Amino acid sequence: MADADEDVIPRSGPLQEDVDLSEEIQDFRFLGTATGNDVKIPKRGEKDFEPHETALQSNTLAASRQAMHNALSFQRVHPPKGVALATFHPESNMAYALNPKGSPLFVRMGRTLSKAEDPIGDHGLRGQRMWFLPEEVIYLVERGTIDLRWPVQEDDEDDKGLPMSLQAAYAMFLGEQQGLGGALTFERYSVYSGLKRAGYTILRAASFEGSGPPATANCYPPLPQRTWQAGLLSLAWLKYIFHNSEKEGHERLEYGLGIAPGLYRSYADIYRRLALIPWYDPTNTQITAASQSSPTDGEIRVTYHVWKPGSATFKKSDHGPPDFRIAVVDARETTAPSLQQLGNLMATLPYEPPKAEDQLYQKLKHGYKNVILAIVDQGVVSYLRISDAAFGRERLYERAGRGFGGKRGGRGGRGRGRGR
Repeated sequence: MADADEDVIPRSGPLQEDVDLSEEIQDFRFLGTATGNDVKIPKRGEKDFEPHETALQSNTLAASRQAMHNALSFQRVHPPKGVALATFHPESNMAYALNPKGSPLFVRMGRTLSKAEDPIGDHGLRGQRMWFLPEEVIYLVERGTIDLRWPVQEDDEDDKGLPMSLQAAYAMFLGEQQGLGGALTFERYSVYSGLKRAGYTILRAASFEGSGPPATANCYPPLPQRTWQAGLLSLAWLKYIFHNSEKEGHERLEYGLGIAPGLYRSYADIYRRLALIPWYDPTNTQITAASQSSPTDGEIRVTYHVWKPGSATFKKSDHGPPDFRIAVVDARETTAPSLQQLGNLMATLPYEPPKAEDQLYQKLKHGYKNVILAIVDQGVVSYLRISDAAFGRERLYERAGRGFGGKRGGRGGRGRGRGR
């Protein structure tokens, strides 16, 4: 009789979790025979053959690569009914469309400018004209949502203007174009397009083109309300704290860094006496003249405000607080941020303390301020969260334990062993 443990013995060959399907060679020759609307994207799976360096296999691989190239080079066709006509405006480096319809993307993209902000001016079509920023234009052109046109010239054959290709859109909207509402780089667009495809709502931050506004009162904890009763209680607490600290100081001189002999009712009392290193408390920070005058670094500053997919707090008329703040960093042009740069960046973020009912890890992860660094290295984006956490306030030894023992399965805790 075979032992039941034979089922868990690993067989010959690589384990399923050790196989990287992204490195497997797929056979795409079936794409050449796919026609009509029944074309489906092939799923990854096991490769069709093992390499054995024969002419037949080389020809098969070449035919598969050619079939994949033909499928990718096939011209995409978008129905004109669902495409909105947009016109490029060189003076503002933006594009506008009149009453764009046909796509749900227009609900959270583009905006109608006021009389003072509209680059064309105020006339009968101003309320119908929706303006799009450079990153929005490129994204909509890539998706085939808008038909972008050059400004109309006198000798144009089409009265709507000549069509602008995707390559021309990249050339016109990408690049450091300060003063034209641009300042859009390839790294920033890579982050924007990736998050947009994932369903997030993204808007430019106030510091997109510069250092942004200085730190205000909402970037720091609110000042406590002082009363006569609170003042008397604080004096009593100060006397108690100084008396105990003086007593503990004499004990440490006598016993060093160890714990003085005595009666301790809990481990929490012992851990409190072991707290020798002062820690940073973000709840005690206050706004100063230096924090208001120190601008953020030009290379590390908040670039985008991001809302989660399906966020109920976001509206075009009232954006509400964002769920994430992202600073785009070019890994090839920017070195690792210094403590001063991170401090200046954190000083401009609003004060958002974690919820009291959150778990310990969530409190430390969220912090009292947080920002996400989107580090772009040649098109590869890595996200790193930086938070202003207070480890000293979240005392692990004061958490209520679960106690000893746990749930036992079965009737009376009996298992399924053979020796019942």
